[in-house]
Amino acid sequence: MTPDQPLLQYKSLDDIRARKEALRKDLQRESLSMKTQWNSLFHKPEDKMPSRKISTLMTTGASVLDGLILAWKLYNRFGGNHKVPVKKRKGILASLFSR
Repeated sequence: MTPDQPLLQYKSLDDIRARKEALRKDLQRESLSMKTQWNSLFHKPEDKMPSRKISTLMTTGASVLDGLILAWKLYNRFGGNHKVPVKKRKGILASLFSR
């Protein structure tokens, strides 16, 4: 108990049961409040508009395609089939000044 709360004195078991029931209701109310806040924080509401669904789908598809292209480039550059020797590439400045 904190110093600003008065010390509760119970005269019977019924007083204790009543206090226990009041605390249980408070805990349930606080638990429900925390659940709703948690869900609103971490779960996006579903879009009902078809244009937003299509837009989200296209954005996700473009991101996946971009990731696949990057993975393919990295695979071919560093771990792919090296039957043909890889040329050492010059930097942009070196290629400009070599002429």
